[in-house]
Order: sequence, then C-alpha cells, then structure tokens
Amino acid sequence: MSSWTLRSAVLAGLAGLPMLALHAQQDSAAVELPDMVVSESRLPIPANAVTSAVTVLSGDDLRQRGLSLVQDALREVPSAAVVQPGSYGAVTSLFVRGGESDYVKVLVDGVPVNEPGGAFDFSSLTLDDVERIEIVRGPASVTYGSDAVTGVVRIVTKQGRGAVRGSGAVEGGTFGSLLGRADAGGTTGRLAWSLGGSSSTTTGSYDFNSDFRNSAGTGRLVWRPDGRSDVSLTARYGWKTFHFPTDGAGVPSDSNQFSHGRSLALGLDGGRQLSSVVELRGAAAVARSRSFFDDMPDGAWDSTGFAYASTSESGSTRWNLDGRAILRPTLRSMISAGAQFERQLVNAAASYTSNFGDGTSTVSDPPFDASRNDVAAYLEARAEPVTGLILTAGGRLDHDEAFGDYATWRAGARVALPRGFALRGAAGTGFKAPTFAENFANSPFEVGNRDLDPERSRSWEVGLEHDLADGRLRTALTWYDQRFRNLIQYLSAPPGEPTYQNLGAALARGIEASATARICTALSVGASWSWLETRVTDAGPSSSLGFSQGDRLLRRPANLVRFWGSASPLARLHLDADVLYTGSRDDVDFGSVPSVRVTLPSYAILNAAVGFALLGGAARTPEVTLTARGENLLNSDYEVIAGFPGRGRTVMAGVRVGW
Repeated sequence: MSSWTLRSAVLAGLAGLPMLALHAQQDSAAVELPDMVVSESRLPIPANAVTSAVTVLSGDDLRQRGLSLVQDALREVPSAAVVQPGSYGAVTSLFVRGGESDYVKVLVDGVPVNEPGGAFDFSSLTLDDVERIEIVRGPASVTYGSDAVTGVVRIVTKQGRGAVRGSGAVEGGTFGSLLGRADAGGTTGRLAWSLGGSSSTTTGSYDFNSDFRNSAGTGRLVWRPDGRSDVSLTARYGWKTFHFPTDGAGVPSDSNQFSHGRSLALGLDGGRQLSSVVELRGAAAVARSRSFFDDMPDGAWDSTGFAYASTSESGSTRWNLDGRAILRPTLRSMISAGAQFERQLVNAAASYTSNFGDGTSTVSDPPFDASRNDVAAYLEARAEPVTGLILTAGGRLDHDEAFGDYATWRAGARVALPRGFALRGAAGTGFKAPTFAENFANSPFEVGNRDLDPERSRSWEVGLEHDLADGRLRTALTWYDQRFRNLIQYLSAPPGEPTYQNLGAALARGIEASATARICTALSVGASWSWLETRVTDAGPSSSLGFSQGDRLLRRPANLVRFWGSASPLARLHLDADVLYTGSRDDVDFGSVPSVRVTLPSYAILNAAVGFALLGGAARTPEVTLTARGENLLNSDYEVIAGFPGRGRTVMAGVRVGW
C-alpha cells in the first residue's frame, strides 16, 4: 500500500473523532462570526458556507499576541510554508500547498500588490490597521486572474466604527530591535475613517551589515451617502532599507551592500443597490513599487573580479479596473458578472564595474522598459437549491498581450450532514502569466520569449468538517491534489535565441487535518497538521539541480505541525503559546563547489506571548497593557535555506495603550 493510500485510509477513519484536528477556518487567531464573509469568490459568502479551505485571521488578535508582520501570521495557516533566509528584511516567500512562491495572489483592500508575474516579498508587509486576513487555499483565478494558482491572501484594513478609538504600542528587544505603532478610527456622520502606521528598526542577527528599517502608513475612508450606496478609498505606503552581508551561498562577506524599497497601493471601490435584485459595483486600483540596490567596494582592496561594484534600480506599476453586476434572483441564489482590465509596466536599469587585470570597466545593461495589457470577463454563481446544499460555479476568459486567450473554471459544493458534519468539495483551474523577464529580457545570457504560454494548474479538493457544541469543538480534514504544467524553464540557447521555454510539469498533493477545542471561557487549545508530497513529473531538457525528474520541489516541507494554546487564568492576565514544527525539505547548497542538492533536517520552535492589563479601560480611562513575546525560546539551531541559519532566541517587551 502506498504512503498516500495509507495516510488517506487512516485519516478517513479518524475524521469523525472530534479531537483529531483543527477546523480549517479556526485557530488561535481565527474569527468565526455569523456575518463574516470570505474571498472564495466575488460573491459575499458566510464563512460557514464556503466550498474550499479558507482561514480568517483577526488583526486585533494577532497584534494582541505581539505579531507585527503578516508573514508571522501566515506561519499559522495550514499548508502555508513561509521561507525567509537570513536576518530581518530578507526576501520572504510563501509556498501554499506546494505551489511556487509566485502562485499566491496578494491583495490589500482589493488592490493586487504582486509584482507582474506573481512574485511578492512579505518581508516588510505589516499588520498596521489590519482588521482581518483572509487566506483561500486552492485555485482562484476565476475570481482574481493570474497568480491565484494555489491561494489568495486578502488583507482587509479597518473601517472606523462609532466613537473615535485608537491604540498605540512601543516595544524593544533582542538584536537592538525597536518598534512603535499607532492607529485610530471612528465615524463622523456618514463618513467612517481609520489611520494606522508603524516604524521599526533592528541591527539584525548577523554581526555586521544586517540593519533593517521598515515603516508603513495606511488609511481608509468609507462614505455611505444613503442606505443603498457606499464608496471607499484606501491607501498604503511603505518604505524600507535592508542591509545584508551575505553572498548567494549565505556566507557573510560584504560590509556595505544594501537595498531600498518603496511601495504604494491605492484603491477606490463603490457600489449602488439598484433594487432588491440588482447591485452594481466598480473598483479602480493602482500598485507601484520601486527598489534600489547598491554594492560599492568595501575598501580599496575590493576592486577586482567581475561586477565587484554594482548598482541597480527597478520599478513596476499595475493599474486595475473592475466593474460587475450582482444579481439576487431569489433569496438563495446570487450571480456576479463582470469585466476587468489590467495594465502592467516594468522598467529597470543596472550598471556593473569589473576588473580582470586589464583595467577597470563599467558596463550598463540596456534600459528595460516594457508593458502589457490584460482584459477579462468572468461569471460566478452561487445557489442553495435545497436547505443545506450549496453549489458554486464560475468561469473566466482572459485576453492577454503576453499569451493570447486563456479560459479558467471553478466549481464547488457543500452539503450539511446530520450530527454536525459537513462535506465540501471543489475543483478548478488556475494560471500564472510569465514574468516580464521571461517575456521581454534582452541581454547576452537572458533572452525573453514572447510566445510563452501561461503556467497552468488543475486542482481538486474534498473536505469533511465537524462542529459540536455550538462551535466549542471543531474538526476538519481535507484532501487535495494539484497538477502543474507548462512550467517555464531557463535553457541555454544560441545568442539572440529565447532562453525560456514551456517545458516542465509537477504535482503537489496533500492532507490538512486540524482541531480546536474551547475548554472554557478562559482556555482554548488546538492543533493542525499538513502533509505534502511534491514531485517533478516532467523536467524536460532541464539540467537544473532544483528541477530534476522525480525529485521533490525545493523548499516545500513534507510536514507542518502546529500546537497552540490560549489562556486567561486571571482577569488581567492573558497567555498564548505555540509550537511550530517544520519537516524536512530539499534545497540546493550553492556554497559547495560544485553545487549539490541537499535535504535540510526538520526543526521545531517554541513561541509564547503574555499580556498583563495594568488598567482595564473603564470609562474615560485608557487601557494599558504590559506585553512580552518570545520566539524560538529554546534557541533551536536550524537552516531555513541551505547556508542561511534561522534566527535564534528573540524576546520583545513593551507597553500597549488603547483608548
């Protein structure tokens, strides 16, 4: 019997045991509200009526536990592997259900913030003013287009509600870290507003040149001129400076290389309820990013070799327009039909100074400036033909200047069963457009291919959920299977010929099991386990160590396990703790000559947080809470990526004030 069959059989037998595993929408940071909606589709769907795996995290709860970055919250989501090499500020990738790191769409208040081609760096994305984070696992290209192949991370910022309220916090700790943040919000007549911001600095975990400074500001305005209309404007601006001493193999060797980054996301969304049946909505968004890299000589002695000094600058812009009509022909059915337009622009410039003993020369890359447009139409529907049976379906057609026409589809069902059980299932396709380099690069060693097709996926999942005692005990079990094809690979080619081709194929399949129990009002516990199998099924002519026939995909852990507990043993005292276990994963060690493929060992880290309320927030009295959080408290020694050690024990302490 195969390991896959054995695991499936064992878990099928255990699925009905209430304490097996945590519900896919529940963990210590999850919110379960009757009117909560999620991002499975563009239709508003209650959290207990989705057909795919969705996790909803509360921003207030995450901040209460001392978390400041979105990446820290995502580590708690089943089948989500967060990978950050080296110190704070290093490029941080998210692998969901074994897909590539550019297979997850990221939106901030509906604004797509991925780089064109799907990449997104989570290293500086803060939790400032965040109301909730919705994470959909599974293909969502019907709703969100390119990049939503294995998941969607949708960040929703706060809306002001009622009287003006706010909070602020200051923390300091290990590695010379210092963090300050504040937010406020409220309503004035028909206008709701919220503002938030933070600034942090750290010297980093390396002995030299690992400083990281990160700041962000957010704002949101919501205007409701009457009971049938709404308009919202959102903005987020971030800036960071990241110093890093390591080379590509993780060896600390440079005392002054660094990068700057700037990002801006603006969104405008509005709607009008024309009748009880018809609602019209429209949205416009722009996301811009700019990055600068500088590596000048460390000293007079550092002036030999290829590109011993270099600078580069790059930027991208994504413009989005969306319009749709939402129809509610009956109380139990909804249809959304719409169209989208997106324009993507990328530009870059770089220069390199080299010395091979025959004199110094500086060479600049040809200026890179390219753009492409995408137009799409989509249709999504949801119906409840009989009580307890929910059906969803959708289709989308994209016309992209990069690859022409491409269609995607998705369908799902959910049925309520006796004794608190629910069975759900979903299947669909996803796609990811080529990067701009894969389409348009033009250098001696890299030439783009304008005839590339998008990378494609076909996926299915089946889930069984159990709810007892009005949510005090929840369990869930999910099987999923994904097949990826048309993967774009780099190949050597004659001068002037394209170096990128659609050649690869791979699979990723796994199991998610989880459980949560609310023992009493003062104590909750839970656990989750994700098992993953990945394999390259068609490497084509690729000679890459990272993409070899029959091997596992890189940096995807075979197992992810989390145990957590949350307790309030005293009225003013709150405790949180969790253990995160990351299983073995394959990688390439570039520090060896020649480079070799390696398997990194598993590791576990212990985190804990405590809050003690000095003042309880009575009338006209602010809430004052002393806070402390420790990460990797047992100081586990591990490597996130080959050659890049994980951070050691980290402790932060401070005070939080609310009014």
